[in-house]
Amino acid sequence: VPLHAAPAAPLTSTLPVLKTALARLVGGPAPLTRHLEVETYTWQALPPELRPRGRSQLAEGIAAELALARDLLTDLGLKELP
Repeated sequence: VPLHAAPAAPLTSTLPVLKTALARLVGGPAPLTRHLEVETYTWQALPPELRPRGRSQLAEGIAAELALARDLLTDLGLKELP
């Protein structure tokens, strides 16, 4: 389930787990890692009615996932590079 959109009940998101993990990995005074990855290839795991239709929707979904990752990291105090 893409993390940028809350799933319909009864499904839930792992976003709280991700926030906790990121806080532990990069949220302190000395990061435990300097490398993170964002998975953007699991769209086919969604139910057919929720899958992107066409390249434009797929690009929008990937952009939303990357924006969420950026926002979570900047919320922890990381700086976005120009």
